[in-house]
Amino acid sequence: MYGGFASHIVVPTIDLCLVQDKKGYALEQLAVVADAVTTPYQASKRADLQPGDNVIIIGATGGVGVYMAQTVKALGAKTVIGIARNPEKLKRALDYGCDYVISTLDKTNKDVVGEWRTICKSNGLANTGWKIFEVTGSKAGQELALDLLSFVGKLILVGFGMAKSEYMFSKLMAFDAEIIGTWGCLPEYYPIVLDMVLSKKIQIDPFVEVRPMSTIAATFDEIHKAGSPAKRVVLKPDF
Repeated sequence: MYGGFASHIVVPTIDLCLVQDKKGYALEQLAVVADAVTTPYQASKRADLQPGDNVIIIGATGGVGVYMAQTVKALGAKTVIGIARNPEKLKRALDYGCDYVISTLDKTNKDVVGEWRTICKSNGLANTGWKIFEVTGSKAGQELALDLLSFVGKLILVGFGMAKSEYMFSKLMAFDAEIIGTWGCLPEYYPIVLDMVLSKKIQIDPFVEVRPMSTIAATFDEIHKAGSPAKRVVLKPDF
């Protein structure tokens, strides 16, 4: 078995994504494409996202959420509402895919649902048929997603967590709604996502920081203390 920080691994050639022209990026910067950027793409495919769809992203400021917002917008989403706690990070999200943002800080789920309905009413948007991407994996995020799920809507669970939630499944039937799980991304989608990054349809520069591998201990300590770092750190071997 190969550890996550192995210098070399063996993989089937069919699963390789060739990077022929890096368009000025260093290869280590593009490492974030694997998982953080590709996961939202597969989630969009699982949701059958179509141009003109309205989207809610719970956890829009996190390591996957920042790419979830950009991905659905690049694929033609009409309206993207980003939901998260941090107001400052939510302001940044308005420059990267989100049309509107809602902070959950010191609010109940009822408050957040009310703000969503206000956005819908103020902008002539239907409050049905929304596609909701839950990327936090937290109990709070999943329960908010369930409260937002409405008529002919789709909830796509992207984030992983160990918490259990309770839901009345008859509501799912009455709403004619769907709950879909998705995990990672099929290798066949990688070239498509790579092209979206290289063509700047999805921006990675503001969200990636490269550090030498020798700083691994200090980097892990810093990230564990920060909880939710502003950038995803890529460690580059320096030995």
